[in-house]
Amino acid sequence: MNRKVLFIILALVAVSLLVIFGVHGCQRRADRMRAVLDSALQQNRNYIPFTSDSALLEVVEYYDRYGTPNDRLRAHYALGCVYRDLHDAPIALLTWERGIAAADTTAADCDFATLFRVYGQMASIYFRQFMPEKELTARNKYCDYALLATDTLNYIRGLLLRNDAFLALGDTAAVFRNIEHVRQLYLERGLKAEAAQVYPSAIQIALTRNQLEQAREMMNVFEGESGLFDEQGNIAPYREIYYYNKGMYYLGINRLDSAEHWFRRVLSVNGLESNAYHGLLSLYKYKGNIDSTFKYSNLYDKALVDFMGQTKTTAISQTEGMYDYSRQQQMAQAQERRANSFKLALIAFLTIGFAIALRVRWIAQKRKEEKKHLLNTYHLALDELDKIKRETEVLRNATSTNRETDQLLKEKVEQIEELETLVDQLKKQVGETESITIKQKLEDTEIVKSFHSMADYHNGNTPRTATAKEWGTLMETIRSCHPTFYFFLQSHKLSDLKQKVCILSYLGCELNGYLRGI
Repeated sequence: MNRKVLFIILALVAVSLLVIFGVHGCQRRADRMRAVLDSALQQNRNYIPFTSDSALLEVVEYYDRYGTPNDRLRAHYALGCVYRDLHDAPIALLTWERGIAAADTTAADCDFATLFRVYGQMASIYFRQFMPEKELTARNKYCDYALLATDTLNYIRGLLLRNDAFLALGDTAAVFRNIEHVRQLYLERGLKAEAAQVYPSAIQIALTRNQLEQAREMMNVFEGESGLFDEQGNIAPYREIYYYNKGMYYLGINRLDSAEHWFRRVLSVNGLESNAYHGLLSLYKYKGNIDSTFKYSNLYDKALVDFMGQTKTTAISQTEGMYDYSRQQQMAQAQERRANSFKLALIAFLTIGFAIALRVRWIAQKRKEEKKHLLNTYHLALDELDKIKRETEVLRNATSTNRETDQLLKEKVEQIEELETLVDQLKKQVGETESITIKQKLEDTEIVKSFHSMADYHNGNTPRTATAKEWGTLMETIRSCHPTFYFFLQSHKLSDLKQKVCILSYLGCELNGYLRGI
């Protein structure tokens, strides 16, 4: 064998060995990528938080180059979950969007199970960032793909989860329709407990509308069939907000002791203080207990301010921590097309921040307008009631009467009954809007300052008794600035002395000094 033939044989052997080892090396890398991806997906299923994206960056890059559409979808889903745990919401959303774009939904073997989970994760982020329109779109996609994946239970759960978006959009009718639809789907499958568990949102809305009978029917089903209550009537952990709804129901049917019991149960649950204070405020408003009303009005206002402050701080904190500059640089080095990720993340960051600011402002403005409208209606009703009562007294005290006068008096009495019913309803609704700031407005008037001055016997001052004209001016001022207090005084038919003592005590005047002046 000459040297030329020997060289050709050796060259062929070398090429064969390179091909064999090359194929083997590629297979080993493919197996390693598959193992890393499967491990990450299992970690996510076990609710173990991710702490780094380093391992999955290589996996995503590999499958973007060599993987099938399903491989790319799963890899981006896993990487997006990493950024979710690292609080990089915009990067998580962008990563999941890339995964969705990589999926082939027309293929018979499309991984619809992973696809609906991607939309579920996106919907959760939109919910936390107060973006109900996007949340609703993602929830609907979740349901569509869960159905294509033949995962009926997740399809039904996805339908129920849409209620958060409906409530944020103020569409309570859609909430009721959705709940009844979901309940029917559960019942058709024999899932009686799950069917009963759909009611809390509907119960709350019914109570808000004062539809007490409807609320009671749903509460009976929820408590009797949901399987969430023990033998002592205690609900499962993290669902204690239901006690607040139960208290509001008992308040609505005038069982005040039961209402107070459930509101105080809420007060014992960490994180639900504002609900408990609101319930107790509504209760004491209904009872006409001024001291307790002011106490829980202050506590509720403070709890609400603290809650809004914490919510705003949490949202800002999450937004500020949404991405890490160094991580962006690592991503850019790992793959050239990630060079624009920083810019995209910044746009997403600013967009979400702006959306949060608009949402908070919109909510504040809406509540302010609702509060103003409700108070105006309440005060107008009180004024009208006071006016008609005065007219009725005039008619009753008339020296001569006739059929026409009697008919007019009867109409006035009917008007008073209707207005008193309206005032009671409005009084329950007003609840938190009547705060201590109204008293401060009253304190700032000249006549109230004058009463403080004339009752002060300190520093050598000589107290004096207010004139009838000054008392008249004070009563008119109370009627104008604080109609609720004025209505309270009028409705209790106090003697002149008791009424004056009540007013002086409420205003915080030096009662001893005033009595010395008398």
